Amino acid sequence: MRQVVVQGELRKQWNECITDVLRFFIELCKEHGLRYFIAYGSAIGAIRHKGIIPWDDDIDVVMPRPDFERLKEICATVDTGKYELIGPYDTPNYYLPFAKMCNKETTLLESEEYHCVLGMYIDIFIYDGMSDDIDVARRYLKRYCKYWHRFTVASSYYPWEKIKMKLKRGEIKDLIHYWLLSLNRGYFRKRFLSKLHSIVHAFDYDSSQTIIKYPPGYDEREVIPKTMVEESIEVPFETLNVSIQKEYDALLRRYFGDYMTFPPEQEQHSHHLIAYINLEKRESYEEVMAKIKSLKKN
Repeated sequence: MRQVVVQGELRKQWNECITDVLRFFIELCKEHGLRYFIAYGSAIGAIRHKGIIPWDDDIDVVMPRPDFERLKEICATVDTGKYELIGPYDTPNYYLPFAKMCNKETTLLESEEYHCVLGMYIDIFIYDGMSDDIDVARRYLKRYCKYWHRFTVASSYYPWEKIKMKLKRGEIKDLIHYWLLSLNRGYFRKRFLSKLHSIVHAFDYDSSQTIIKYPPGYDEREVIPKTMVEESIEVPFETLNVSIQKEYDALLRRYFGDYMTFPPEQEQHSHHLIAYINLEKRESYEEVMAKIKSLKKN
C-alpha cells in the first residue's frame, strides 16, 4: 500500500496544523471550564522537547468522562468554525473507538484499509471510572479488547495485498472472521459499539476512586488512582501552554519507564500510517482514491 512520508517542509506544515487544532481545543475547554491533560507521547514531548516529539506525528489529550460528554454537547450546539469533533457513533466508516478533534478543511486518509477520510486531528482519550479490584479491572480490559478488535475488523476493508499476506501466513481463521463481519458491517459495528459503550460506562467516574483509560494501550497500567489526575499544572508545548497532570512524572514512568532517555535511532519514527494528505482542502473518499490509483499507475 502506498504511504506518504512526512518530513521536511511537509513535517513543518503538518505540526503547525495539528498544533492549531490543539489550540482551538484548549480555548474551547477553557471557555467552558472543561478538564483535559496532554497525554502519553505528547506528554513526553511537552516535558522533553517542549513540543511534538521530532519523529512523532500526532497529539494526544485525555479528558475525564464528564468533561468529554460536556464537550460533545458543546460541539453539537455551537459553531466550531473549521473544526469538528468526530467519533465512532456519528461518523460513517470511522474505525476507532475514541474521538478526534479535526480540521475539516483538510484531508487525511490514514490507510486504504479504512474507507474514512478525516481532517488533520488530535486524539481525545477518556478517563472512565473503574472498580478498585484489579481482578475486576482485568476482566473489563479483556472484554473491551475483544470487542475493540471486532469493531476494528468490522470497519476494515482488507486490500488484496493484506489478504495475500494473511493467506501466506496461514491466518485463515482471521480471514474467515473478517469475511463474516463484512457481510453486514453496519449491523456488527453498531453491535460492537454497544458492547464497548456498556463497558466504558459500567462505573461512574465521579464516584470512583480508581479510573481507567480506554482503549488500553498500556494494558493494566492504564488502571490508576484518580488522585493522580486531580491536580494539573501548565507546561510549554510548541507555541502553547498546555495542561498536564501534576503527577506526570509518576504517570509517564508507569507507562514508559525512563522517558527522558531517547529511544534507539532505529525506533525514532512514526507508528502511524498515512496514505494521502491534503492540507489545503477537504476531499471526498472517492476523490482521494482516484488520486491514489492515478499515482500508483505512474
